[in-house]
Formats: sequence, C-alpha cells, structure tokens
Amino acid sequence: MRYTTDIVVIDLEATCPAEDQGNNSVERSSIIEIGAVRLDRRSLEVVDTFNELVRPERFPIVPFITEITSITPEMVADKETFAQVGSRFLEWYGPRNKAIIAAFGAYYDMPLLRKECNEYNLDYRSHIAGGAFDLRAVATVWLATHGHRTSGMNLSSILKKMEIEDRFTAHRAEEDARAAAAVLQIFHLGRALD
Repeated sequence: MRYTTDIVVIDLEATCPAEDQGNNSVERSSIIEIGAVRLDRRSLEVVDTFNELVRPERFPIVPFITEITSITPEMVADKETFAQVGSRFLEWYGPRNKAIIAAFGAYYDMPLLRKECNEYNLDYRSHIAGGAFDLRAVATVWLATHGHRTSGMNLSSILKKMEIEDRFTAHRAEEDARAAAAVLQIFHLGRALD
C-alpha cells in the first residue's frame, strides 16, 4: 500500500442559527474549529497536526452546538476569524498536489471549507485540488468485509465496530480527524497507530 502523496485528514466543527438545529446546511454554517492530521504516504503515521478554534462572524455559537462540541462562545471570543485561521491552515496544508485531502463525510466538510475560503478571499485552489478522499467509503468497505451492516453508520459507531471507540473524544475537530485517520490505518494496516 502506497499513496503518491501524504494524506491530510480534516474535520471541521461548525455553528449555525438556532432555528437550524439538526438541519444545518453549508450555506448557513460558520466554522468554529479546524482540526487536521497529516499522514505519511507510506507508513500512514501521523507526522503533523493542525488544530485551531475560530471566532465565527456570521453565526454565533448557540447552546445546542455547545452541547455537541463543548465549544462555548467564551472559548472563541478572543480567537481569530476564519480569515486568519483559514490562511494558516492553507499554509500548513501546503501547495496543490503535495497532499490528498480526506474527511469522514466529505460531503459537508469540504463544501463548507470551500465556502468559507471564498467568503474570506482565501485561495483554496492553490492548495487543494479536486475533491476529497471520503473515508466513509473506506469504512463502508471495511464494515462489509468484516460482516457488519453498512447503512446508517456514523464515525462513532464505526469506531465501536473497529473496537477503538474509547481512544477518541467525539465532536472536537482534531480528535475526529485522528479518529477518521485511524479508520484508514485499520483498513490498510489492520490496526490504528498511536
């Protein structure tokens, strides 16, 4: 197993208006935390991390988001906006074609990242090429080959099936990125690396 570039596994925590509870859309969301891990293309070991809270400008953190993520308005009050944090993330990520970006459930995180980059005039395309490697697909293949059902599964339930659920704290960006990276490690290596 070899990838042509390193793999950056990203996870975003976001807030939305209170009336959107349980039905938040990319258009009505603001990033409040970016977490990512860079995996070596050969060993799949974590070789670098990125984790920063973001002060949202469009949608404040509402109580149900705090219940899910444990991120409070006070925690982000003195943090920088996505203009600064997003810029640092793209710089950390590196130039286009030097890494593959991956996410668990890329259908939400990647459009949200692109939207926020566009809103803050950050040059997403100079860093991230094309779509993302969706680790939900990798998890589905693993589940099927190990005799588990594949419908209705989320990251937490997949980690439970892989017997590593106690290693991660759900709904914090870096921890979720590490957990998604562990799915890829188990798929290829048969074990999660520390």
